[in-house]
Amino acid sequence: LTAPDSTNAKQKRGMIVRMQGFDRGLFGGNFHTHNSLAHIPPGVDVVCYSNGQDYVRGFRHALWQAKHGRIVMLVDCTNLLNLRHVHGKDRAWEHAYPTDPTDMIDFDQVFRYSSVDATSETNPNQDDSTELNHQRARIAIVTYGNGVVTSLQARKGLVDQKVVGGEDEIDVIDCPYLSSVPAGLEKMLGDYDHVLFADICKEGPGSNVFSSMITSLHQRGSLPESWGFVGAPRTYNPLGSTVTFLNQDTIEEAMAKLLNQC
Repeated sequence: LTAPDSTNAKQKRGMIVRMQGFDRGLFGGNFHTHNSLAHIPPGVDVVCYSNGQDYVRGFRHALWQAKHGRIVMLVDCTNLLNLRHVHGKDRAWEHAYPTDPTDMIDFDQVFRYSSVDATSETNPNQDDSTELNHQRARIAIVTYGNGVVTSLQARKGLVDQKVVGGEDEIDVIDCPYLSSVPAGLEKMLGDYDHVLFADICKEGPGSNVFSSMITSLHQRGSLPESWGFVGAPRTYNPLGSTVTFLNQDTIEEAMAKLLNQC
């Protein structure tokens, strides 16, 4: 890993690293992984995808980056391996395999899940007109990995609790790249009045990835006045349980608190 630094970038060792067993899984949850992502050394690109289709497209890009000397770590959320449904038996998390070998996801792209259309993705190098019929919502939940499905479930729960009038008021933004602020995310945040960052890592200093992103976005003036953060509780997780992991209720409570402050 240190070869580029110790040889003044003359010797490059591109590689792909997979971190498996992250967050909730078949046997409960893994506490130890939730304190690790914020401590990845500089020069390593960390990505965490929320579905198989994006994983394939992102893996292709990771291979391209590794061939050119970069080090990419893909974080695998175990719970997503066999996940098919978001609500009931809707099969909403079944995605077609991307057969075009040139179809890739770069590090700056993020994905917007609105309630009124198919998923749209933002590429900062393209004009806004390329997005798919997005009707502006006023609220966004920014997350990644397992947090995307959990946030989609929380969106429905917020409507059921009458915190918001309808699911069309909230977009869920999937931010797979975790090493710095993706250009697509910074570009997209200007669309919203309220933004909640839902990190599946633990709350607290040095334990999550969104805290540093929020600081950078705030320094650049890219955050709305109303924003919040929620993460998993800063505690150990009982073996075979997911009780301390970020969940739907936690996101709903954080969003209700954020909106009530306005």
